[in-house]
Amino acid sequence: MKHLIVIIIAVLFFTDISFSQTFTDIKAELTNVAESSSGWIDADRDGDIDAMVSGEFFTGTARNIQQRLYKNLRNDKFAQAASGLPDFYRGDFSIGDYNLDGVDDIAIMGEKRDASLIGTIYRGMANGTFTPTSIQFVAMRDGSIDFGDYDADGDLDILIAGEGKNGAQTLVYRNDRNNVFSLSGINLIGIHRGEARWIDFDVDGKPDIFLIGAVANGKPYCMLYHNRDSIFSPVKTSVLPLKNSSVALGDVDSDGDNDLLIMGETNSARAATRLYRNERNGIFRITSTNFIGVRSGFADWSDMDHDGDKDLLISGESDHGAVSKVYRNDKGAGFTDLQAAIVPLYTSDGEWGDYDSDGDQDVLISGLSTDYKYYSKIYRNNRLVVSDTSYKAEEESEDIWNNQTVVEDRTEPIYYYVYSSSFSDLLGTGKKAYYMFVSQVKKPKVQYEMEEKFDKLIIQAYPTWPKVDQGNITSVGFKTKTEADESRTKMIFEYKRRGFEVIEINW
Repeated sequence: MKHLIVIIIAVLFFTDISFSQTFTDIKAELTNVAESSSGWIDADRDGDIDAMVSGEFFTGTARNIQQRLYKNLRNDKFAQAASGLPDFYRGDFSIGDYNLDGVDDIAIMGEKRDASLIGTIYRGMANGTFTPTSIQFVAMRDGSIDFGDYDADGDLDILIAGEGKNGAQTLVYRNDRNNVFSLSGINLIGIHRGEARWIDFDVDGKPDIFLIGAVANGKPYCMLYHNRDSIFSPVKTSVLPLKNSSVALGDVDSDGDNDLLIMGETNSARAATRLYRNERNGIFRITSTNFIGVRSGFADWSDMDHDGDKDLLISGESDHGAVSKVYRNDKGAGFTDLQAAIVPLYTSDGEWGDYDSDGDQDVLISGLSTDYKYYSKIYRNNRLVVSDTSYKAEEESEDIWNNQTVVEDRTEPIYYYVYSSSFSDLLGTGKKAYYMFVSQVKKPKVQYEMEEKFDKLIIQAYPTWPKVDQGNITSVGFKTKTEADESRTKMIFEYKRRGFEVIEINW
């Protein structure tokens, strides 16, 4: 699944204080599956993310394959909703607006209930459901599908890999618009039991490709392909080839480019997890970590604790059984296993996501346990518990970088401001700097009105904005304008104090 990079700067100053991060199973009553594809999507465009799970399970000896979409009702409640999507497993999905109508669509690959294979796009509808399109890719299973604009023409193309009727294949389809996708002719090694992902490793604004998985003879393989004006050339790296593998991209060392985490099975049938630092020139340098080796699972990066760096969620089969772990990024001090008590799973999938809109990253996960039970769970990321010798109870900080808001049912009116940040050469001078953009406080009439206006105005003033490293546009809402104004003022003060140039976007 496709993931977006969010730039969040956080600095906490305490003396003799310890932190604990806990995760609570909210008992969401999702359908329990393995060989799964699970992730978050705001299908109904109401501002909070919904949950999607798809996979296989058994009831007694009866085999079932199901896809389910669960609407986020807030207050830790999810309810099954109509989706229009097919039941599938041994597959993948990617979320993106391929037809530029402002509504997210879903690209799907995998095996359906009738054992036929699928590779297509379902168009997102304004009512939160999806409808089939005439678009057909080579149907595959045991691989991946990913949206990305490799030819920089403003629309999303498709990268798909897996096992089809002609064996392992990796293909790129060019989006010609009007529901037409054409094979690009880009020559890539076919892989399955792994993933093909877009990665702009050299930060030139052109998505490159990284492959990892098994080739036709079953041996593990990996390769990086450099995109030079839509011509892809192989780049040899020192990355370990793996099969039954997965990839997680994230700027782990906060230097402005995506680093590479791989997990899977070596040629000697051992589970392995490796982190490689991106040096941008085609060199990925291995970094020593304490990560457990896993295969047949997934990994995902996000800043789960608001300290400004990427933390790791990982799940799969180790050499000793199923595991699911959260590793906190301690910057230069390595990573700490939080012993997060998330159910150990393999043949698993999942993702970080802030389902309760409280500013921290929660967990969606599904898969199979070591004792062959099927699970799909949502874990709430509880606020940081701050303790020292003076305090025994939970403390709430006045610092915006550690502030958590309990989200209540939405009431009208609600006042919002939006902001985004960037460490980039925004002005095209050849020198990077820290920038923070912030809007006025407004009362939007429709969902996403402010985000869309904000983005357009930044692009008008700074045409390089779509091409530079940037955070998501984040929306912050309050019941009263006074509260929103106070929060905005404090946000601006904190960013300025940390050396950002603050640019106010007014309309």
